[in-house]
Amino acid sequence: MKEHKLEPGDAKLTALLRSGRPSAGLPPGFQHAVWRRIEKAEQASSGMLERLAQWFLTPRLAAAGLAAVVLLAVCAGVVRGIRTGEREARDRYVASVDPAYFRR
Repeated sequence: MKEHKLEPGDAKLTALLRSGRPSAGLPPGFQHAVWRRIEKAEQASSGMLERLAQWFLTPRLAAAGLAAVVLLAVCAGVVRGIRTGEREARDRYVASVDPAYFRR
């Protein structure tokens, strides 16, 4: 087999490559149609979970959500503290009235 060294400025090779290149043009509005299909696919792919995550990841809503979680945690702590205090007060009262109650 005969080997040919190809040089970057080879005119015959360049002409041969250009003649083998298809020269069909794109139909009118092709690029617009492609972008419209891409946008439509992106809209269809964003499911409910993605929309919800996008909505909550905005800075204002994230801060409001964090504040709500902290507020709920504080309320839960207060309720638990009140119940614990009531239980301790009840136990102390019972212990003062009947010291043998807790030894049974």
